[in-house]
Amino acid sequence: MLIAVSIAFLRKHEVTFSFSAPMKEKKQKASSYCLPRRLQGVQTTLIRQIFEKALPDSINFGLGEPDLQTPEFLRREAARVTLEEHNGYTSHAGLLALREKICAAYPHLSLNPNQVCVTVGSQEAMTAVFLALLEDGDEVLIPNPSFPAYENCVKLAGGVPVFYRLPAEKDFGFDEEEFSSKITPKTKAVVVISPSNPTGRILSKEDLERITGILKTKRTSIYLISDEIYSDLYFTDKKPTSASEFYEKTIIVSGLSKSLSMTGWRLGWIASSQTEVVQSALVVHGFLTVCTSTISQKAALLAWTEEAEKAKAEARETYKKRGEFLIELFQKELGVKCTKPEGAFYTMADFRQFGDDLELAERFLQNRVITVPGIAFGSEAKGFLRISFCNDYEKICEGVRRMKEVL
Repeated sequence: MLIAVSIAFLRKHEVTFSFSAPMKEKKQKASSYCLPRRLQGVQTTLIRQIFEKALPDSINFGLGEPDLQTPEFLRREAARVTLEEHNGYTSHAGLLALREKICAAYPHLSLNPNQVCVTVGSQEAMTAVFLALLEDGDEVLIPNPSFPAYENCVKLAGGVPVFYRLPAEKDFGFDEEEFSSKITPKTKAVVVISPSNPTGRILSKEDLERITGILKTKRTSIYLISDEIYSDLYFTDKKPTSASEFYEKTIIVSGLSKSLSMTGWRLGWIASSQTEVVQSALVVHGFLTVCTSTISQKAALLAWTEEAEKAKAEARETYKKRGEFLIELFQKELGVKCTKPEGAFYTMADFRQFGDDLELAERFLQNRVITVPGIAFGSEAKGFLRISFCNDYEKICEGVRRMKEVL
């Protein structure tokens, strides 16, 4: 199945992509619909566009979707509350007991439940935060490369995305001079993602001290949005440090989707000592969704138990071993170097020797392997492919074999 897309056009316009179905010959009636300005240039991510075009029985190195099952104790609890309890609306902010547990996860902040909003996954959390913070024309600093939803959510809120490079030549590590140069009087917020999607890199304590030091020096009114959705999936000795430990105006966006394989349960949150921001985001959340699934919230009360911590540790060990195996296999079988992941379940594989990353991803797709071209995450990752190791060893080997056929 060929993707109907103009590669030349995509090269010219690196920000906006469209994998469209071929035009039907039959003439379509003219539509009176006019796309609102806030939606112009906003499209489904290239990640999803590629995934939707995948052939049956494809090996999925593309989506950030844990293949591990949600732990049994959580599934049993969800079944129990479904059968035994009434599950109507909760408050907009979420169950009080759940918000108290989220507060306890950040002891250094001494949060109260009014400083937490339970959301429909971390993506709704980020969207609500941007809508609560931004005026038209406000600038938001976003890493390049980074998860593409940030750019589009900023645009939806009327903001202007401004990108700071995480240089490929530094294995996508933080560059202090580059970051500092992007801050202007229009900067309203800065996004940091640690562990990173797509690179798997972690911002060290020293990196975060440099980032927050720059913000304090430049202007204290800048908000720092810390995406910590992968914070429990780390391969280092210690859990990644939260930016909120160094900067008062930090807004944490997180959830349970990745650490406990709960992507479909849609359970995330906003947490911050900045009460007014959380309460404003809560208003947005209330009109967007009313509340997060009551069943998901009740089951999530077990997400900080000993059983849950054991499940998180087992997931970390599984992904760590898979990542090491995949990286070694890529080097041995494909001659491709990958970044060493410090967390999450991604690596950036350097395919620059083989040509255009978008063309290469399309060729792999035709041989039933889903990958994501680096350009989907920003110009700095051009020539790379983001590879997810959410697969067992057998599938990883088969995926690499199919890729080798293409090369």
